[in-house]
Amino acid sequence: MTDALVIQKQPAAEPGGFPDLVLPRASDAVVRALVDGIRAGAAAPGTRLPRDSELAARFGVSRPVVREAIDQLRRAGIVEVRRGNRGGVFVRSLTIPTALLTERTALRREEIRQLLEARRTIETTCALLAAEQAGAGDLDELEALARQLEDVRERPADFVELDIRFHLRMAALSRNLQLESFLALVFRDLAAARSAFPVGYGDIEAAIRSQLDTVSALRTRDPESVLESVDRHLAGLEGHFLGRAIVLRRPRPA
Repeated sequence: MTDALVIQKQPAAEPGGFPDLVLPRASDAVVRALVDGIRAGAAAPGTRLPRDSELAARFGVSRPVVREAIDQLRRAGIVEVRRGNRGGVFVRSLTIPTALLTERTALRREEIRQLLEARRTIETTCALLAAEQAGAGDLDELEALARQLEDVRERPADFVELDIRFHLRMAALSRNLQLESFLALVFRDLAAARSAFPVGYGDIEAAIRSQLDTVSALRTRDPESVLESVDRHLAGLEGHFLGRAIVLRRPRPA
């Protein structure tokens, strides 16, 4: 006689054992999208943003939600609202307050190391892909962006944001939206680390040279030249935060 299958009753999970779910407000999501676009270069200072009806259609939200998001940006000093026939919402500043970039207010040294390690991994891959995918015109625009740093060398906060725009643009040239998104996220959280340090850090002239060197390396299309340039470029920020450059072992060719 076959024994009957005995199913033991398992205890039920308690709802309180699961973490709270905090859904972002729609206006906060629009703020994040606008900030990411401004950081990536979609709208430079002095540029008029699309109408609220156009942004509402782009993001799939109502016009009041867009207006609430715009008001947050206005109060943060990122945009200004002009009245009249030639009015609208115009980008006012490159500098984005940390509170609009990340909810993290402080980072431990180990968290900073992990972020910089992630950045090095992502950005190295982006640079290698950009060397393959970018056209000559794309690299001309990237070089022009690097040279804009010379105009803001006396404005450290703007210098940092323009520097970030260079890196995000290079990520876009990889033609890989996932890598581009990952790098933008890393830069968001790094804002918490930057807020704890004086903004005018590092050798600005060296930073400008590093970006131009990276563009030159991309033009060669040579992977080793690109890797060496990106390595030198990233080592500066890593040294500032960690006191040393991060070294990732590369697999030897088979």
